[in-house]
Amino acid sequence: MVSRDMLDIDLRLPRDQFQVNIKCSLPMDEIWAVMGPSGCGKTSLLRCLAGLESGAKGRISFNGEVWQDSENGIWISPEQRGVGYIFQEARLFPHLNVMGNLEFAQRRASTESRSPELSEVIQQLGIEPLLGRRIERLSGGEKQRVAIARTLLNAPRLLLMDEPLASLDWASKAEILPCLRDVHRHFRIPVVMVSHAREEVARLADQLLIMNSGEVVSQGSCAQLMNRSGSLLASDNNSLSVLEACVFRHDDEYPLTELMIDNKIIVVNQIDTEKGSMVRVVLSAHEVSIVLEDVAATSVQNRLSVVIAGMTELDSHHMLLSLKMHRQTLQALITRRSFVTLKLKKGMSVFAHFKAACLDVI
Repeated sequence: MVSRDMLDIDLRLPRDQFQVNIKCSLPMDEIWAVMGPSGCGKTSLLRCLAGLESGAKGRISFNGEVWQDSENGIWISPEQRGVGYIFQEARLFPHLNVMGNLEFAQRRASTESRSPELSEVIQQLGIEPLLGRRIERLSGGEKQRVAIARTLLNAPRLLLMDEPLASLDWASKAEILPCLRDVHRHFRIPVVMVSHAREEVARLADQLLIMNSGEVVSQGSCAQLMNRSGSLLASDNNSLSVLEACVFRHDDEYPLTELMIDNKIIVVNQIDTEKGSMVRVVLSAHEVSIVLEDVAATSVQNRLSVVIAGMTELDSHHMLLSLKMHRQTLQALITRRSFVTLKLKKGMSVFAHFKAACLDVI
């Protein structure tokens, strides 16, 4: 059996309001995201992994190599850990153009590391048209792509990202999110990212750590934790569903694609993905309507039979419903008035309606 890359963490770090106290093991073959309220210790965790918190106590090992062991006096410096760190700000050198920034990183790369080819990184990040530009002439999204490329040229063994898309508009985020997933797959670099934005994590991360007051309160697959009724990520007006689906067939006439989810067919705008491929579907809770009967005479093509598995009263105006299909769960945000009018209750069979256009497929 092929062994999996592992990141083992057992850390304690005093902070003003609490102590960061984390003990977990993370398989590094998927993208991990760390989420939680502001000030809960997410960035502190990344800084500890990078070796930037000298006050941290405990033990960190990556693929069996001990980076820190306080009891035995082991401390590996940040530069020896081979960690790439991407910040919210791109932090590029303003006196160099894009190519100059990349060449600087290439010269600094360790001769012992297997750095990717410059041409390969440029192609993967799609930055060839930017190579001659000055940094001040780049958009926020372009700067971040160049920053990612520069980090890759240092051949990191582990890539840490701290709110890498926070300062970008949604159009720029939509361009970079697929790029980040491709970087992970193409270069096979383990990734741990911090983000407060659920829409980013849902589209990028495979596994999720949820922190609160310095501790890990939940750990598991992104889809399960995003969809779990009552969790920190499924308890407000911004809730969304993350679903795993299989491409069933393409309808070139319209054009649309049919996906299979829990033996049920849903329709999305056509995607360029082979039949039989697994994809991820992201659906905002406010896009889901509840219908008591199977109404066929409607323009809404996605109509799923579900069971109300849970309900949460968010405020005086809204209810969040957890809707069970077979293995997977949908979230639906409705008004309290609708909830009362339809006389909804736990265990009740209903139909969830949502349009093809509101689905995001990754």
